[in-house]
Amino acid sequence: ANGKHVFCEKPIATDLAETVEAINACNEAGVKLMIGLQRRFDPNFLRVRRAIEEKEVGDTIIIKTCSRDPSPPPYEYVKGGGGIFNDMAVHDLDMTRFLAGDDPIEILAVGSCHIDKSIEDLPGSEAFDTASCIVRYPNGVSAMVDVCRQSSYGYDQRAEV
Repeated sequence: ANGKHVFCEKPIATDLAETVEAINACNEAGVKLMIGLQRRFDPNFLRVRRAIEEKEVGDTIIIKTCSRDPSPPPYEYVKGGGGIFNDMAVHDLDMTRFLAGDDPIEILAVGSCHIDKSIEDLPGSEAFDTASCIVRYPNGVSAMVDVCRQSSYGYDQRAEV
């Protein structure tokens, strides 16, 4: 880290051991490590966060996010990319953390392939083009995330509190 704070594109690394190593290196160097998840800076999502903090919407009980891309990415993008949870759902999972104001204590995630059958031969979640997550937070808030690599109506990104 050479004494400088680190701004990193997601993911930090492609496996857990390398991720922990990067976090530990920054901790040992006394510098901050920030992952560039851009939705936290989107004016609309910031407005939702502010509404939660200012109790405009009452107590948060459930957070729902939905993400759709207009069409699946190329096979070469999906292969080796860590899968739909790492390259797509990560944004929604981070947004639920941002809106809940805490770290999750439990996550249930499932995925399947319905759109792009060419990726079915890939390992793990790289073979999924559709996924859902249920997230539980210590304050009792639940979150539901659903993502899909294709939508007939184009790009879609939503959050509901």
